[in-house]
Amino acid sequence: MKGFPAAIGVLFTLVYQASANVDHISLYASGGATIVEASATLVLPSAPNPITGDVALWSAIQLERDFIQGVSENAPAGLGYCTSLGSNWCNFAYALTPNAQNGKPVIAAPGARVRTHYKLNSSTNLWDQSVYINDQVVSTVSTSQGQKGNIFYVSVECASGSCAAAPAHSWEDISVVLSTANPNFKHTGNWNFGATGGEMSTSDGGKTWAFTTLNVPATTD
Repeated sequence: MKGFPAAIGVLFTLVYQASANVDHISLYASGGATIVEASATLVLPSAPNPITGDVALWSAIQLERDFIQGVSENAPAGLGYCTSLGSNWCNFAYALTPNAQNGKPVIAAPGARVRTHYKLNSSTNLWDQSVYINDQVVSTVSTSQGQKGNIFYVSVECASGSCAAAPAHSWEDISVVLSTANPNFKHTGNWNFGATGGEMSTSDGGKTWAFTTLNVPATTD
């Protein structure tokens, strides 16, 4: 993954490493501004067909050293963080730190809305991650004290095995908050690898950014 000399993917464990990922959104903070908060809601699609590898759909923030993300994965028995998934998805907060940490993995069916909220806590100076399924918080992690947020991602990953295409899916209510206003944070033109929508707007001069729905086509790594 970008920015990590010690790991090639974001779902890194002692057992397996990520093999490939496709970044549909990669937004870099600049001009002295850093990312201090973000949110993104994935509408879970159908499972890959066939289910032959560990397919992960995620949003994330690249910090100065760590990488924090909300993950929804589908994998056959023996891979991934949940067992007996079948056509469902395993959802959890994850932090790639020197001692990788993940929140409670919770299973949800296609059609569920999975929101991950990231915020640099002004009281503790930790990054708080919360994953919600249909507006109920299910998985949390707090890590990475004092680190600045540099890049916001929306991606598809084949974390292990030989993956079928990740089905087409959508991301709703994406938002990113910067430490200071930066009108140049706005992306113009097409997103990567055929993703459409995701038009950015700001109502406060460039500190808080909202996105229209992002539509991601069926994706292979």
